[in-house]
Amino acid sequence: RVEAETRRLAQRNRELGILYDVTSFLSEPAPLETLCEGFLDRIKTALGADGGAVRLYMPQSEKLYLMTHDGLSDDFVASEGQMNCADCLCGQVFQTSSPVAFDTANPPPGMRLRTCVREGFATATAFSILYDKQRLGVYNIYFRRPQALSEQEVQLLETLGQHLGVAIENQRLKSREKELAVSEERNLLAQELHDSIAQGLAFLNIQVQLLQDSLKKGRVDEALQTAGQLREGVQESYDDVRELLVHFRTRVHQSDLDSAINAALEKFEGQTGIKTDFERCGSPVPMPATDEIQIMHIVQESLSNIRKHARAGHVQVVVDQDMTNSRVTVVDDGVGFDPQTDPNCQSDRHVGLKIMRERAHRIGGECRITSQPGQGTCVTLTLPKENRETV
Repeated sequence: RVEAETRRLAQRNRELGILYDVTSFLSEPAPLETLCEGFLDRIKTALGADGGAVRLYMPQSEKLYLMTHDGLSDDFVASEGQMNCADCLCGQVFQTSSPVAFDTANPPPGMRLRTCVREGFATATAFSILYDKQRLGVYNIYFRRPQALSEQEVQLLETLGQHLGVAIENQRLKSREKELAVSEERNLLAQELHDSIAQGLAFLNIQVQLLQDSLKKGRVDEALQTAGQLREGVQESYDDVRELLVHFRTRVHQSDLDSAINAALEKFEGQTGIKTDFERCGSPVPMPATDEIQIMHIVQESLSNIRKHARAGHVQVVVDQDMTNSRVTVVDDGVGFDPQTDPNCQSDRHVGLKIMRERAHRIGGECRITSQPGQGTCVTLTLPKENRETV
C-alpha cells in the first residue's frame, strides 16, 4: 500500500508539474503560432510522444487548419494541412468535444486512420481546444509504440486543451484590439482631412473660379489679389498636411501623454517660432490609450487654431491630474476673439472648436473655450474621475 501511494503521489506531482509548466508558458504574451508551438513542444516532451499537431478551426472555410506540427513528415502535412470538420479522428473530436485515444491498427468502425498508419504511428490521440464551451480546434499527440493513457492523463490533457483555448482567445482579443486601434486612427485621419484640408481645398476651388472670372473680364488687379489669396490658401493647406502628419507620428511614437505633448510643442515652436512651455501638476494618472489619443487631438487642434488665428507670442500647456479630475489647459497670449460675435467662430473654417468639444464628449469629458478680444484664448479640457476609464 505504501508503494502504491508513493507511486500515486509521484504521478500526481508529475501531472501538476506539467500543468504548471504549460500554463506558465501560456500566460506569457506571444504570437498565436508561438503559443501553439510552445504548447505542443511541452506536452510532447512531458509524455515522450513522437509527433503532434495543433489544428485550429477556420470559420471562413469551416475547416481545421494545421497551425503547427512536430515530428510529422511532409506527406502527412500535405495530406492533412486542411481537413473537413467531419473527417476522421480530428473531425470526430471537434464535433463531440470528447477526447479519443486508440491503436491505429484497431480504429473504431468507419475510421481508417490511413495517414497515421502510413506515418508509422501506433497510437493516435486527439483532444479538444475549448474556450468557454466554444470549439476552437483540436490537438493531437502521436506515439510510434502502443501507448495507454491513464484516466488522470486524459483529464490532464483535456484541461491543458482548455488552457490553450483561453490563451488563443486572449491573443485573438488583443489582435482585434489592435485592429480597432488602427481603424480608429484611420477614422480620425479621415475626419481631420475632412474637417480642415477638404474645407481648405473647397476655399481654393472658389478662389480659382474668381481668378478665372477676373481674367476673362480683364481685371488684372483683382486677379493678382485673388492669386495672392490662392497662394496663402495653398500654403495653409500645406501646413495643415504637415501638421497632421506630425500629430499622428507623435501619437504613434510617444510612450506617455507628457512626452507626446512636449514633442508636439517642440514641433509647433520649430514651425511657428511661437514660444511654448509645458507644466505638469500632480502625478500622472493611468488612462487608456484611447483617452490619451483624444486628449492629444484636442491639444493639437488648439495649437492649430493658435497658428492660424491667434497671432500669439507665447503658448502654455498645463496638465493637472489628481484623484478627482484630469485637466489639460492650453493658453495663448494672442489677439483673442468674442465667441458670440466673431465671424470666424461661426464659419466652417473655424470648426476646430466644435471638433474639440466632440472629442471631449467621446471620453466623458468637457471642453471649454474662453476668450476675449485682446485677452488671448484658454482651452480647458476636464475629465472627471467617474467618467475616466482606468487601465
